Amino acid sequence: MFINRSRGIMRRNRNYSWRRMLPLLILILVSVGLVLSICILVFNFSFLETIHGVRGGYHLEGKNLVWVRDDTVSFNENSAADAATHLIIVAGHSVLISGNVEKAAHDESVWFLLDYQRNRGLPEAIVSHIQAGIQIALDDEKSLLIFSGGETRAITGPETEGGSYFRVADALNLWDGRDVFQNETDVGYHHRFRKKNSKGGIKQSTVRARTVTEEYATDSFENLLFSICRFREITGFYPRRITVISFSFKRERFETLHASALHWPLRHFEYVGVDPPPSTGFDIVESTNGEKKNSLVPFQSDPYGCHSEILQQKRKDRNPFSRKAPYELTCPEISELLNWCGPELISRTKVPW
Repeated sequence: MFINRSRGIMRRNRNYSWRRMLPLLILILVSVGLVLSICILVFNFSFLETIHGVRGGYHLEGKNLVWVRDDTVSFNENSAADAATHLIIVAGHSVLISGNVEKAAHDESVWFLLDYQRNRGLPEAIVSHIQAGIQIALDDEKSLLIFSGGETRAITGPETEGGSYFRVADALNLWDGRDVFQNETDVGYHHRFRKKNSKGGIKQSTVRARTVTEEYATDSFENLLFSICRFREITGFYPRRITVISFSFKRERFETLHASALHWPLRHFEYVGVDPPPSTGFDIVESTNGEKKNSLVPFQSDPYGCHSEILQQKRKDRNPFSRKAPYELTCPEISELLNWCGPELISRTKVPW
């Protein structure tokens, strides 16, 4: 009996000891877990800071794949865009489909290309168009640069041409007028966007602060019309002059047909044609013939693109996500023009320029 009572006492003492120690053990476990969590967070933060050097970015084999830094010029910084009077349009032709954006100037796999666009120098053309728009914007600080083009391909998802062009300008650090085709080794991802001023010094480029996208256009007519509206959204008024950058074989389409359909005065309109070199596979004769058959002739009889089967089908195919441009609300002065189908030209009294 004595032995049984002793065993009972020992059992009670052991249970009492565990009950007394349990809160302490829980506190120790929680403390250790908290310390480990803090250590992991600190390690991750330090690691990311070490390999990033940029917000949300990282390096791979010495190449910076993310280009937005704390010192990147923000849109409309110092109200740079608000003061614009000159609209510069770069018409889009494709969307990005690869994360290797640093190869966008040469690698066709970076872009979604149709069969007729392959082996025709499209990557070189696209980046040349972006560079030309930026260079013109560098020369006129009262300009607003717009990359125009919507979500044109169903297979790529809702990726816009305008947004793709902006990302390429960022990734290749083109805002200071850098030419990737003249100096391939000068990657310069980490440099601030700068240019020489008239006194020979260096100042920060404001082009990025004066660049936006237009993300609804499905053809060249809409590139022009919708970009005019986008300019109105940003500045509150319509541009005094317009410059368009695209292929040289599209000059007649823009100058003779689109500008006339909008009653835009040609004395305030400039077209800059930029083509890739023949060594890329680009054939100006072939492109000109295709332009005449598929665009120039249809727009001649259907200046607003409303009646021709080929033009209507292009707009349908290039709007797979059924997007509706909002410009009737934001550009009420030209709501009638936005809905005009012709084929006769709209009255000059219906446009505000």
